Amino acid sequence: MSTMQFVRRCSSCGAILQCDDPHEEGYIEERYLNKPLSELLFCASCYAESRYNVTPALPSAQEDYLTMVQDAEARDALIVYVVDLFSFECSFVPEITEHLQGLPMIVIANKRDLLPVHVNDDYLKEYVAHRFRRCQIQITNHDVVLTSFTSLSDTAEISKMIEERRAGHDVYVIGASGAGKTLFLNAFLRTYVNHSRRSIQRADYPGTHLQVLEIPLDNSSSIYDTPGTSLDNSVLTKVDADQFALLTPSKRVKARNIALSANEQLFLGGVARIDCLSKEKVNLSVYASDQVNLYRHHGKKDQLALFQIMKKKGFVPSSSRLVSPSDLDVYDLKVDESGYRDIGIEGLGWISFLGNGQIFRIYVPKGVGIYTTRAKIILER
Repeated sequence: MSTMQFVRRCSSCGAILQCDDPHEEGYIEERYLNKPLSELLFCASCYAESRYNVTPALPSAQEDYLTMVQDAEARDALIVYVVDLFSFECSFVPEITEHLQGLPMIVIANKRDLLPVHVNDDYLKEYVAHRFRRCQIQITNHDVVLTSFTSLSDTAEISKMIEERRAGHDVYVIGASGAGKTLFLNAFLRTYVNHSRRSIQRADYPGTHLQVLEIPLDNSSSIYDTPGTSLDNSVLTKVDADQFALLTPSKRVKARNIALSANEQLFLGGVARIDCLSKEKVNLSVYASDQVNLYRHHGKKDQLALFQIMKKKGFVPSSSRLVSPSDLDVYDLKVDESGYRDIGIEGLGWISFLGNGQIFRIYVPKGVGIYTTRAKIILER
């Protein structure tokens, strides 16, 4: 007698599910394939992409930008790398940083004025240098300058460093959008003296369609003001325009201290959530714009109900693009290190705590970068 058997398919991509070859379409572990027909199943590829990502998202780079960075590498140029000290940890583009390894570099850590006054500057410089070394860019705290650019900023110290370190070579000013490159160049140009026979010009960079400002330093070398690199893995790109300003601090951030017990959730506005999966209570210090609402929820609820809490009216910032739990990426983090640690969310801020084997579950909009590292600032708690 003929028989007919139901064929199970991935609920996302529709591929026929199979447990024989992990390299073929539709692979799933056999233990999942044998679950009841009433349960939705996802192939390993869709599960990793749509539910629990393997690694946090990284920003991307255009081919034209990589062409320009390759030129800088070939010319042994000095790199002036401008970062936003408040939120830069997930702004590195791997395709770019691999071409910067070994080049002379000055790091301008901008927006020092957003961090508490009494944080030790030497510690901050070493923190920035450490983050660069994590990206295989070998610098020390002597290569880092802390600044807070304004319309009246004095760049004399940085200008002197550039002239001493470039050794007659070109200089490329790079950094993520919003880091402060334009403010730096504007301040630099106020005291700039052209000693060459060439004029300042803005034009397409050779071999690309990128508009670059070229500032002559002598008859054969220049400073190139490059476009800002993408921040497509930042919370800032996931919210609506009227919410953008709520995420961006306009004054010094202060720690907001919250004790989170087992099975409690901390909502950061309507865009992120951190669950405590540990048995022990953990004391958290949240560093974010004071316009980001914090809400602690007690008790267990299903994922849809918790998502609705996250979207609750009055939670700011929020995003109209978050319409269901599937619009969130989810990460589980087990803290193996001791000492003060940070969990950061690109564009939103960071949460500091004393590491002691905790386990956290972190929810962010799809494609947003998160990180964990030594504490950016250490204060008495």
